[in-house]
Amino acid sequence: MLKIFKIKPEERWLAVVALLFVGTLNALVVAEYFPPLAQPAADYHSLARDTFHISGFDAWTYSILSDWHGWEFNIYRHPLLAVFCLVPFLLNQALLALTGVNCAVPIMAVIELFFGFYSVIFLYRILREVVGASRPDATLLTALFFTFAFIILTVMVPDHFNMSMCMMLICLYIAGVKIGKKRLMTVWQTVLLFLFTAGVSLNNGIKIFLAALFTNGRRFFHPRYLLPAVILPAAVMWGIAVLEFQVWAQPLETAAHQRMAARNRFVRDSVYQAFRQRHPEMDSAGIKAAADKELKRMAYKKYLANHTNPKIGRPMSKKGFMAWTDKETDRWRSVVENLFGESLQLHKANLLQDIMKDKRPMIVPYEKDYYYGIEALLVLLFLAGVFFARRSRFFWLVFSWFAFDMAIYIVLGFGINEVYIMTSQWAFILPIAMAFLFRDTRGWLRMALRATTGALALYLIIYNGSLILTHLS
Repeated sequence: MLKIFKIKPEERWLAVVALLFVGTLNALVVAEYFPPLAQPAADYHSLARDTFHISGFDAWTYSILSDWHGWEFNIYRHPLLAVFCLVPFLLNQALLALTGVNCAVPIMAVIELFFGFYSVIFLYRILREVVGASRPDATLLTALFFTFAFIILTVMVPDHFNMSMCMMLICLYIAGVKIGKKRLMTVWQTVLLFLFTAGVSLNNGIKIFLAALFTNGRRFFHPRYLLPAVILPAAVMWGIAVLEFQVWAQPLETAAHQRMAARNRFVRDSVYQAFRQRHPEMDSAGIKAAADKELKRMAYKKYLANHTNPKIGRPMSKKGFMAWTDKETDRWRSVVENLFGESLQLHKANLLQDIMKDKRPMIVPYEKDYYYGIEALLVLLFLAGVFFARRSRFFWLVFSWFAFDMAIYIVLGFGINEVYIMTSQWAFILPIAMAFLFRDTRGWLRMALRATTGALALYLIIYNGSLILTHLS
């Protein structure tokens, strides 16, 4: 299976460009964040969290590479993310011991470079070998994808999305080749893909099973496949997540709650003591009543400060994963301004601000109508591609992934307040659909499509690239 990582002769120039492109992006991040994050710190997670600032992306991996037992993320959503970072963590500890410098930022940049580079390669292979687009068209559509705003950001920020995107593209490539050759996805391939993909982000494990379903057809439900390839790995993965939470996360949560309770007691005692000093004539009951009133006023003031700009609408339920849902946010405006807006073409207003840190509004409109024209053109090309791809089994596999994501993000509202940071998990359906359109058109129409797509790619890389550089500088 490792042979698929070998660069093919026709991919060599693309590989050089990809290496330079992704390498440059990560060099910008290193230049920006390595100086303030190079020094060891007792609470490195807080330092990284407060220093790193690119939209809604998190700097969890910097924390993991610096303090492997930190577990500052949701283990149930990312059950093996820290485990996969163990070797880089050990490397960082060795460098820290030798140099006294925390090298989490450059180490993570190398990891991002690897996954970003192979995301380019495997998307090109999908368009070229699975869909059957010509070499120029596959190259052009690959370039278009990597000019989308939050794809550029994905391959340079220290979050988990770049890893997820690369592994999902690898899965699509393997499944697409097997569908084309009418071969089955084996148990060990399914388990391996599920282990790495679901280990980084649990919900993406569903996509591996969908790939196996579209590849194997009815054989997917045969007990000899279903039990060892689907049921057993899913149960093991959930068991690992539960074990990790109980062993590592729960003690940290308990300690955090104890620290918070201690702070609350300190504040309460301080307020009581202040009232005693200012009002020595009052009895204990009067001091308690006045202090309790002041504490309630402080609590209400804190509540207002935290809710002046709601970060998410009311959830459908306050239990479990449903607590992350949203039943209030305007879906249509979110689709226009965020899903197919900010994801592909940045807004100049509130540029790359974070909803949590900066209180960025959930919905930010574009200043000019032509931005919506660019968005509409991309959507129309996508829809035209869907029409031309309607008879492809492989495309309906990709569409099933897209539908799954839309059900989570738009229907349930999971993460809808910053849905654009999930762009890398679904947006590859756009160039894949458009590849069918390019493949099945001829003459002047194909030339017009190439010219339009090339103009879009040039515009987006200049527009998005200049804004990202502005933010970093």
